[in-house]
Amino acid sequence: MSRELIVLTSEKPSVDLPSLASPPLYAAGNDVFDAEGRLLLRVQEPVLIAIAGEVERLLGIDSAVPVWWTEIHAATTAPEAHDLAQRCAETLDGTIWTAR
Repeated sequence: MSRELIVLTSEKPSVDLPSLASPPLYAAGNDVFDAEGRLLLRVQEPVLIAIAGEVERLLGIDSAVPVWWTEIHAATTAPEAHDLAQRCAETLDGTIWTAR
């Protein structure tokens, strides 16, 4: 299972996972792993949302369009995964949404 964060940005974001994954963590592609090789974090490719009302329909929040939608999934089995996901979301400099 994972915990999901969604970041909405006005510009297409660039995620620098290697800078977030300092040892003993390591990044491979869009994923971050711990020293034992367990997946902690996965960042999906950003998707452009250009349909008015789509963000509100999906998340229940108002958002101007176009907007870039980036999903960040943190493993629920590793306590450090959520903090890592939050730090990653904050680097994207947008509106962060998470289910509570």
